[in-house]
Amino acid sequence: MTKDDAKIKKESEKTKEATEAELLKYKIEELENQNKRLLADYRNLEKRVESQRKDLILKANKQLILQILPILDTLIFADKQSKGQDQTLNLIIKQFLDILKLEGVEKIKTQGADFDPNLMECIETVEGDEGKVIEETRSGYALYGETLRPADVRIGKKGN
Repeated sequence: MTKDDAKIKKESEKTKEATEAELLKYKIEELENQNKRLLADYRNLEKRVESQRKDLILKANKQLILQILPILDTLIFADKQSKGQDQTLNLIIKQFLDILKLEGVEKIKTQGADFDPNLMECIETVEGDEGKVIEETRSGYALYGETLRPADVRIGKKGN
């Protein structure tokens, strides 16, 4: 083997090594990109599962609260009948409302407000300020800002 043949062979080996190194670099980049995509997909899956879990809990809470609200209505009616004299009943109603508040439920404010069909249901119109709530006959509630149950109200209208 001559010097030139050895030189050519050595250069050929260097080229082969460089090509193998480039191929390995390409495979590493490809695997890193694949790893990044898988990690992003996993994070998106985690977010989606967490969101679905929260939605399911909210839906279950909403159903339970809707079943409990008539009991609260009855307690409030009993309190009105006793003219607020029963302290035990007052305490029970307060505890009930506190628990609902902890769960994100708020009473819709209606007294003296303008009628809002998104939050209230008009059961009767009576003489009074046009479009104003005159009386609330059943409380309405919202769960995290979304109407859970509209309030039943009487609204005012101008007399003839």
